[in-house]
Amino acid sequence: MTHTAVRTCVGCRSARPQRELVRFARTANGAVLDTGRRLPGRGAYVCPDPACIAAARARDAAPLRRSLRAGSPAGLQAALDGAGELAQRRALGSTGEAKAPGEAFDQRSGRASGEAPDQRQR
Repeated sequence: MTHTAVRTCVGCRSARPQRELVRFARTANGAVLDTGRRLPGRGAYVCPDPACIAAARARDAAPLRRSLRAGSPAGLQAALDGAGELAQRRALGSTGEAKAPGEAFDQRSGRASGEAPDQRQR
């Protein structure tokens, strides 16, 4: 049996598997959206749901600021904007159609599972 890491969303306070959440990391340049979940340092997690992102944005991003122990809400608001765009991309497939609920999504590649990988060299 494999272990699944569980994290708590700072917006809705629900515990979910880590792979289902969007991570923010505190860096020397402020808070950034960590799409690959690989940046070092303190992190905070938010559900990729517009309601949770709005809750994390409430009161000058106080829930996210408290979790990251960050000072300035301006950088957090920009990072939350990026999370909102990511949530929209998740909700819409590459064709622009809404994806079926429960359809798997690969956060690293930004594609639904079963979708063909892009042909670029990385």
